[in-house]
Amino acid sequence: MTNETALLALLESQEAEANAMVEWIAEWSEENLPLLLAGQLDTDAATLLAEVNAERATQLNQAIYLLMVSGDKVPLTLQIQQVLDAGLNALASQAWSEHVAALHDAMSDEQWEQYQHRSAA
Repeated sequence: MTNETALLALLESQEAEANAMVEWIAEWSEENLPLLLAGQLDTDAATLLAEVNAERATQLNQAIYLLMVSGDKVPLTLQIQQVLDAGLNALASQAWSEHVAALHDAMSDEQWEQYQHRSAA
């Protein structure tokens, strides 16, 4: 295999793995949104909202102001959705890491090395 062919195979493998991760995270997030809203995950919506950074807090305060002054619910709804999406994404990324670790634990060392070589090839 030439260096160029090997590099192309490596890039395709990394892209396939990244696509699989993105798809897995999206599915996990969709499946677990109801659990987040019901407070049945490690965190809940209120906790995610309470843990926002200063920039996001400013945006939330502005959206709350618009709701209170003009009755416009859209900005606050969008801000809350963005916070929940980011929180779910972080939880899903952690779950992905745990999923990969569980795969590793279920495989023999030899199988894991073969998996890594396939991912790298």
